[in-house]
Amino acid sequence: MSSHLSSSRRDLPPSLFLHAGLGAALVMVGYFMAVLVHFEWLLGSWSTPFVLMVVVSVMVMVLLTVRQEEGGLHFGRAFGLSLLAGWLARIGYNVFNLLYFGLLHPGHAGDYANMLADKSTEALSVFGIGLDLDAQDSTTMAEMFREQVLWSLTPAGQVADAMTALLWVSFVAAIVSAILRRTPDVEETSDA
Repeated sequence: MSSHLSSSRRDLPPSLFLHAGLGAALVMVGYFMAVLVHFEWLLGSWSTPFVLMVVVSVMVMVLLTVRQEEGGLHFGRAFGLSLLAGWLARIGYNVFNLLYFGLLHPGHAGDYANMLADKSTEALSVFGIGLDLDAQDSTTMAEMFREQVLWSLTPAGQVADAMTALLWVSFVAAIVSAILRRTPDVEETSDA
């Protein structure tokens, strides 16, 4: 019986995919609503906290559900489950980019690249970092940045973005897992 319990605990709970799927859908709906209101809202100050809030909420819901079903949750399992759930929820951002810029409005990709370049220049100037280059070098850098943004909106760029997102999602997962882990209420005893 002990082997049956330990093998069932290694399985991925169905609630993980349910919560992660709902989180990804929520991220996509949030971005679609932002586009419908005003295109510039894609780069608004709301976007990063919104995605982080959804990712953390999904992690918490998955870990609380598993903890309730299994009676406990060790850090390693909690970390793995929260990392997978949070990352799958975060994929909603990539799916939005692929749908919007790849299928629905491919012509908006250039506008998005220009807007992102302007916001980045503005952000750098806040930190006192200016691009004191001659006009030709400045134009070349701006064009390189624009090409990089356009590439990031392609399927290969979105896959690369999703893979690099694993870094910050794993950091958040470690914090959430440390907070929500719990030893089982009843310790399993092995047969002697």
